Amino acid sequence: MWADAKWIWIDGEYSANTWVNFRKTFMIDTVPKKAAALIAADTKYWLWINGEPAVFEGGLKRGPSRHGTYYDRIDLAPWLRKGENTVAALVWYFGKNGFSHLSSQKGGFLFKSEINGTVISSNASWRAMKNPAYVHADESDCPPNFRLPEPNVYYDSARAAEGWYLPGFDADEWGYADITGIPGEGVWGNLTERTIPMWKDYGLKEYQNSSDYEGFTPEKDTILELRLPYNAQITPYFKIAAPEGQKICIRSSRFETETETVKSVMGVYYTRAGIQEYESFGWLNGERISYCIPAGITILSLKYRETGYDTDFTGYFECNDSFLNRLWQKSLRTLYLTMRDNFMDCPDRERAQWWGDVNVEMQMMMYCLDRKARLLYKKGVDTMAQWEAESGHMLTVVPTGSEEFELPFQNLAGIWGFGTYYEYTGDEDVPRRVYGMSKRYVLGYDMDADGLVTHRKGSWDWADWGENADIAPMENAWYYMALTACRSMASLLGELSDLPLYDHRLISIRKNYDRHFWKEGYYYACTANGKPDDRANALAVLSGLAGKEKYESLREAILAEENASPYMEKYVLDALCQMGYVSDALKRMKKRYRQMVESGCSTLWEYWNTDGTLNHAWSGGPLITMSRYIAGIRPLDTAYAAFEIRPEICDLTHIVCTVPSPRGEIRLALERTADHISMSVTIPKNAAASVYLPLTGNAPSQDAGCSYSLCGNYARFTLKEGTYHLEG
Repeated sequence: MWADAKWIWIDGEYSANTWVNFRKTFMIDTVPKKAAALIAADTKYWLWINGEPAVFEGGLKRGPSRHGTYYDRIDLAPWLRKGENTVAALVWYFGKNGFSHLSSQKGGFLFKSEINGTVISSNASWRAMKNPAYVHADESDCPPNFRLPEPNVYYDSARAAEGWYLPGFDADEWGYADITGIPGEGVWGNLTERTIPMWKDYGLKEYQNSSDYEGFTPEKDTILELRLPYNAQITPYFKIAAPEGQKICIRSSRFETETETVKSVMGVYYTRAGIQEYESFGWLNGERISYCIPAGITILSLKYRETGYDTDFTGYFECNDSFLNRLWQKSLRTLYLTMRDNFMDCPDRERAQWWGDVNVEMQMMMYCLDRKARLLYKKGVDTMAQWEAESGHMLTVVPTGSEEFELPFQNLAGIWGFGTYYEYTGDEDVPRRVYGMSKRYVLGYDMDADGLVTHRKGSWDWADWGENADIAPMENAWYYMALTACRSMASLLGELSDLPLYDHRLISIRKNYDRHFWKEGYYYACTANGKPDDRANALAVLSGLAGKEKYESLREAILAEENASPYMEKYVLDALCQMGYVSDALKRMKKRYRQMVESGCSTLWEYWNTDGTLNHAWSGGPLITMSRYIAGIRPLDTAYAAFEIRPEICDLTHIVCTVPSPRGEIRLALERTADHISMSVTIPKNAAASVYLPLTGNAPSQDAGCSYSLCGNYARFTLKEGTYHLEG
């Protein structure tokens, strides 16, 4: 597949944060309709064809396995022309491990394309030059957070080789590339094709207040605060007139995280004399971007380029309560901000794929994003399975070039999530990929003499950031949920001989859970404050270990405590809704999330206060609550072959919701007055829906052919493909 392509670099230039330019010219007689190129880099690359930008930040952080590297497949045809063509690449070698990247310890670039029978491959005929403008860090500056593999970007424009990527540039003074490896061998290992889309590039845009600074020349060193419309992944740009040798620092509002010694990334630019423009290629995120402008520099333009994961916002929720609308939109913005090379916990502190976070993000995406979002989850699943195969144990954070973590509660939640993913999508790829890993993990637990699971500490004993965790009932409930998922996957995949292995443990936990933890009104083993834990009781409900006869007392126990962090609050809300107490869940949600919703942040936080990161997608559970339980749209059978729309309108008078199911969009529009309710629903093809019309005292009227039955305070309709208008 790679023909004669070789890994190339400049031998010896392996210092961290090294940037290298590559160029190659070639001739073609005609322009083809398609011209696929396979491109790999350690670590990121930007590609120009005939001077036109073809790829903005290609490449993925390393680590599909402990020894592997990703490659991209790009169609070059739109930029090719008859005759001589020039391909140019700027490659950025991180040279540092992190919680989301495994460094090979060597920069490298690999390219292969076949155009009209002519093979263009990376080899010793390519011109190469270490980019002189990207310079070493200022030692007086604080380095980025140790968890991040990305370095700060330092650019000295006085050293730049202007136009080096343009077709007419004379590269005769450059040296030739050194061959440093063979595809599939050496430090870069096996090559895995990128399975997620290339980034969506929204183009250069002006900040909300860019016009305030056009033509501005500060008389003293000044920090300019530029406002973004929302927290986004951006690369900052400017055009200025300046003297030579001035230092401009570009940081985001989230540059400082946690403590003074823990920073996010930044860009630094050293000016040359005259008019100049620059875009810093290391992406930042925040609500605002600050430019530290020295005295005497004139601002001509300040802009930013938003890039991000290529997915569409296909889900929607809106009602007459502006608080809920803002919370749903902030949940969506937080989810999107935590998507790039992988689902991540946060975009500023570490950008790492913690599986507890990913499990929540996966459930959120089912209600708001298109099918392309699934590919990011599946990429993470593939990575987990490959690392487990090579390490012999299931890790919580992969890829990683730093510490390796096992947090059992997150792993168990993730195994349960594999089943949830299949329930929503009907995609068997995930169960097939993870079944062996999941089986080995759950059966690797010991059972104690009491018939319950033996506590497993993992890398550290973590159940949630919130205090007063009741570990034993939480762990047994999570384990029970993971066992249930494994049993379902075994049935799906025909691994029937494994069923008794799971059944034995499921029966043992069901038999002994109440005997050890039920305290006449709630589940309890041990907490620091001596009170029942909201999370432990919620998981008892979600696992099915708590019978319905206990729901009323469990409702009181759950509502009495607020131990859950935003991560586990999602499961508390789910439990209340599953028991039928949607109104209670709504009141609790509005109380607990009030500070986040009323803040000026467009995203949700790691904690209930601002001590942690201000963009943590594990906090987005309310998005699910609103779409799944308030609008009431949820699958009853795999991939929405059967589903229900059962709105719990509480005190609301207006609900509009769209859910992107695998069979097509499911839509609900509901209006209520004191004595009347109208509801429009759209059912996609090849699906059957149980639609529940809330009753206001009037008998329902319905489209011809739509019969109903009474079900409590609802009229229940069984509907197939089409759009229906129901009233009552």
